[in-house]
Amino acid sequence: MSPKDLIDIGVFSALYIVTVGVFNLLEFISPVMTLVTSAVSIVAAGVPFMLFLTRVRHAGMVTVLAVIVTGFMLLIGSPPVTLLVGVVAALVAEVLLWAGRYRSRYLAVLGYAVFSTWFAGLFLPMLYAREDFLSSPYMEAMDADYVARLDDLLSPAVLIAFDVSTLVFGLIGGALGLRLLDKHFRRAGLA
Repeated sequence: MSPKDLIDIGVFSALYIVTVGVFNLLEFISPVMTLVTSAVSIVAAGVPFMLFLTRVRHAGMVTVLAVIVTGFMLLIGSPPVTLLVGVVAALVAEVLLWAGRYRSRYLAVLGYAVFSTWFAGLFLPMLYAREDFLSSPYMEAMDADYVARLDDLLSPAVLIAFDVSTLVFGLIGGALGLRLLDKHFRRAGLA
């Protein structure tokens, strides 16, 4: 990768993290808001991701972005499986982007949808290590009532529905990003 590629990855990783973070700050209101803000984050983050794809010319750039984003999530308390899910999702997205020679608009939207499934890693431990997740340092920062309501809300069925919905919200976010890219960013000379 060239220095320009690394700069692009750094800039767009920061934009992606800020976009996701702004909406996820509201998750502390209630457990329901945790799921709502995740969905809104996926849609909103489609804009910087699609703008990033205008600068991607070869394999590896999306995966490095995923490592940075999910690595940051680990630093703020997300479960380690988030990094694994993020890297796998990014590799699949890379295959889709490569199949479209990094220029297919439809595969770019689909690639973003697949990339967005890294959000499933945030709650995945609720399926296989529920007690450990609920007693993690991140959850200890919440009050006991919040943790109890989250435990009640995130049944296996809700978790599976959320995991599947990350693809749907990713498609919406990718389409929104593509629309804004065409409508505003190309006119402004940014894409």
